[in-house]
Amino acid sequence: MIIEKARVRYLTCQVGLLIRGTMSTAKNDLPLERYFRILETIAVARGGLGVSDIAERCDLPLATAHRLLQNLQSADLIGTAGGKRKDYLLGQRLLRLLHAGSDAAWLAISVQPILDSLVDEFGDTCYLARLSGHEVISVAWAVPNDGLRANVIPGYTLAPHVAASAKAILAFQSEELIGRALKGPLPKLTPETKISRKEIDADYEAVRANGFATCWNEMELGLGAIAVPIPLPDTGVIYSLGTAGLIDRLTRRPLARSLKVLRSAIEPLSKALSERAPSGDAGDPPLRPKRLRSR
Repeated sequence: MIIEKARVRYLTCQVGLLIRGTMSTAKNDLPLERYFRILETIAVARGGLGVSDIAERCDLPLATAHRLLQNLQSADLIGTAGGKRKDYLLGQRLLRLLHAGSDAAWLAISVQPILDSLVDEFGDTCYLARLSGHEVISVAWAVPNDGLRANVIPGYTLAPHVAASAKAILAFQSEELIGRALKGPLPKLTPETKISRKEIDADYEAVRANGFATCWNEMELGLGAIAVPIPLPDTGVIYSLGTAGLIDRLTRRPLARSLKVLRSAIEPLSKALSERAPSGDAGDPPLRPKRLRSR
């Protein structure tokens, strides 16, 4: 399920209108009303908003807006963007709640504690990707304040020839599915991007041999990612776990240590993901899945 910014904004506004509508006759709804006005204001903004902007748009005293924002942030309903200016954005908890009832919401909630723990360890963005048809899509993430966002936001389709998390999944699929994934023009995003089928197949073979995938300067110069496949019993590899960020930060830790941390999460993630099979949009299970080689 693709989570687009416009849909998030729309859903946030609708939730606010619905709850306020059911409480319109209550005399004590003013505090809640203020919270929802702030959430709606942040949701419809194209980027983050500072406290003074929010106070002005919501017609609130600056001190009141600041207090309400602190309460919302402590509940993880809003967050802050990186940078010198403290701009407020919708928080991950609210985004998950907006999609409650769907497979995507269940999945995000079930794996979130594991991803949060990994972020504490890495200090970089950690995310879960899933095979959907012949595409690989980011389905859950945890992000530090200054972590990579644009390329792994939930709902983002990951390039099959570039993204580490896509390679970590597609390397274990049938030849037919791989062919579908790589059909059509593959954009050369940087000088390091591999676009020939021979080079991509060699990349996939290395993933099968080594049990992990990387993306160094292939999607955007200066950015990198490391991902490991997550094999599920009787299903094969339809999920992967990755960490992404600036290359100079990722490479401060030896690759072997990063892989050890990521692999330590495979078993708990496999257990959580196996408790509920993905719905029909989760992807075509490989007819003859290639298996991880023993190492």
